Parts: sequence; structure tokens; C-alpha cells
Amino acid sequence: MADTPKEETKKPTVVIPDEDVEKASKLVLDPGYVTKKDLPKMADLEWATALSDAVTKHFLNDDEDHDPYVYFEQFDFAGGDIDSIIFNMDIIKTRDAGLHKLSEALDENIIDNDVQQETY
Repeated sequence: MADTPKEETKKPTVVIPDEDVEKASKLVLDPGYVTKKDLPKMADLEWATALSDAVTKHFLNDDEDHDPYVYFEQFDFAGGDIDSIIFNMDIIKTRDAGLHKLSEALDENIIDNDVQQETY
């Protein structure tokens, strides 16, 4: 007997206010990043992801003067905190630099991932 397909449930779309897109876009240009310190709603992953998409669309469709390489990333920190950053890779050149910038902005401690391993 074949499984009956389940109805797909659509998640409600996250609506990002224009003023938040404008603020985030300006911050991506200078100083080069935006975090939950700038927009507290970024503490929510779904909202932060939608903001990143909205900022990218803003630069693609509404801002002919700027063409930043917008990048969204989440990082985990010592103590279990996970936070998001949207950054301009033309200014902050690597993911590692993005991690350090987010750490500084939120006063978080980076997890020491140096693994000391002895090989035989």
C-alpha cells in the first residue's frame, strides 16, 4: 500500500521591515557587518536569515551604487551561545575574520578548536 502524500504546510513568511533592511544595509557598507547588537531581532535564526536575504535583494535590486559581497554566518561560542553575523566580504575578508568581529561586537569568547593529537 502506497503512502498517502501529506499536505505540505507552509511556514509563515518572516516580514522584515524596510527600516531594518535600510539600517542593516548601511551597516554592511560601514563598518562592514551587522549583529544582534545592532538589530536585536537577529537573535532569532529565522529572522536573521530573512534579513540577510532582504539585504542581499536590496543591493541587487535597489542600490545601483554599491555591490558588496554580503555573507551570512552563524558561529557558536564558549558557553553554548550561537549568534549570527551578516558581513561584507569586501571589508571582512574571511569567515574567520567574521567570527572574530562577531566575538568582539558581542563580547563572546571563541571556542578553542586547537586539537592536540598525537599520531602513531
